[in-house]
Parts: sequence; structure tokens; C-alpha cells
Amino acid sequence: MLFSERYADLIGTESGQMVDNICGELDYNLKVRLSDVMHDFAEPQKIYPDRYSSYDITTTALEMAVDNFNEIKGVPYISLKHNVFDGPMYDPLANAFTPFLFDVIELQYQKLSSGEKVDFQAEINTAFTQYNAPWLLCEGRMVKIDATQFELDLRQKTLEIMGELKGSDLKFQAAYEELLQACESFEKDDFAVAISNAGKSYESVLKVICNCQKGNADRLTRAYVEMKGGILPASMAPEGFREKVMMALPFVRNNSSSDHGAGATPARISRPLAKLAINLAAALNTYLIEEYKIELVSHSEEYDPNTPSDEEQLPF
Repeated sequence: MLFSERYADLIGTESGQMVDNICGELDYNLKVRLSDVMHDFAEPQKIYPDRYSSYDITTTALEMAVDNFNEIKGVPYISLKHNVFDGPMYDPLANAFTPFLFDVIELQYQKLSSGEKVDFQAEINTAFTQYNAPWLLCEGRMVKIDATQFELDLRQKTLEIMGELKGSDLKFQAAYEELLQACESFEKDDFAVAISNAGKSYESVLKVICNCQKGNADRLTRAYVEMKGGILPASMAPEGFREKVMMALPFVRNNSSSDHGAGATPARISRPLAKLAINLAAALNTYLIEEYKIELVSHSEEYDPNTPSDEEQLPF
């Protein structure tokens, strides 16, 4: 599904003009920079219109993305060919309606080879960072993050490390998708769903690490401190860490009516509270996964097949 389709309820028309209530005002120079990156990664491609013939057409990943976009929309909104009336300096991508530009970025990512995808995503995200824009291309999907640099860095880091683990261990797929959904729901002002998905993502990570198929946050955090309590400083009581730190997000979720029904008087969930829940999920997931990765490394070193056993080691 295209970016503009996922956020269709925030994109419309007024007086015949396209209206964008999701992307915000992006610096035109940023859009030019994004266009430059897209042209830099116009990876050559060959397509074979007839499966029974060797006849091929040489094109690029960018051209294929634009053609695919126009085909899906049914209207040629974007053309890479210069119109004589536009002038030589006119940039059709930089001047495109921003949600449509994001559509093409996502489509181009899909068309690239695996190695190019990594570098393309890195360059796109570098451009967003340089212009302090609240956007991130994550696994080929545009995700809006809070413009505050600290929060942007926190969520970006979390999504990146979860994406890395998701690629090698499908058990983290659900947690990754739930955190993405929390961010998207937040941008749609659906704060209850955002808090719910933030909590689900956290519980999904706990389930993977604790090797539990079921269980609520209380049970999962108890299982975690029983397994991992030894990694805490001696001065920090595992149960205190569980209650004061690990149960912070479940407390927000359970007491905001986001998961357990609103009752007779629906709770009013503010934007800052929903943002807090997502940031808590990002921080807690990052902590859990980084500890998990440390343990994986230590086990791999402990059981390194190249390390001689005690019997094989020389006595001197």
C-alpha cells in the first residue's frame, strides 16, 4: 500500500487543490536533496515485456517507480521528462505533492537491489536529519517521528536495531510492526491505538526474550527479572527495577483505557501522553534488545567451535 493510501484520511482536496495534513511543510531544499538522492540511485534495470521473447527494455529503478506510481494512481501526476514551459532548472520530483514524492521513494526502494536499498535508505535518512525533518525511511516505509532530535534519535535507533533483528530472526517481526503501527496511529491522532500498539510491541519483545507464548506485562516482566536479574547492579533490587521501570509503560496503557475499555466515562488521552507511551516503548525495547544482543555475543564466544577444548589445549 502506498504512503498516500495509508494516510488517505489525512490527504484530500479543497477547492481543487491537494491538501496535505500529514507531511507538513518540508523545506524545498530538502525536497531537492531527496530528488538528488533518487537520481543518484537510479539503478539501471532491464525488463522483459514478453516472457517468451528475449526483447528487453533498459530503464532505471527511478523510472520504474514513477511509472508504477502513475499506474496505481491512474493519473500521470509525476513525469521525469522536462516540459519546455517549466524551464531547465525545474525539478519535477522536488515540486511534486509531498505525499506523492514519498510514494515514489517507497516504490524506488522496492525496485533497488538489496545492496542499493541499504545505501539509498541511509542517504534519504541523512537528508531528513540534515534538515531536521521528522521523517525516517525504515525498511522502505516512510515513518513520521517527532521533530525533537532526542526523540527522533531514540525511535530511529530502536526501529533500526529491531529491523536488523527482524531480518535475521522472524520472532521479532510482530514487535517491529507493532511499533511502526504505534507511530502511524499517533500521526493520525488515534492516541488510544498508539498507546495500545506501543504496549503490544513491548510485550512482544518480552515474549521473544523470555521464550513465552502468552502472558501479560506483569507475568512477562516477572519472568524477565527471574531470568536476567543478575545483570543488574548489586545495589539495584530486581523487583524494584521491575515495578518502577519495566512496568511504567504497562501502567500507562492499563490506566488510559486504551486496551481495557473506556467504561462509563471515556478517558481523554492527550497527545503528550501518547507520545510518552511510544517513547517508553522505544526506550524499553532498546534496553531489552541490547541486553539480548550482548548475551548472544557472549554465548557465541563461549561456544566458539574454533576455541580448543580443555583436552586439546597444550599444557604450556
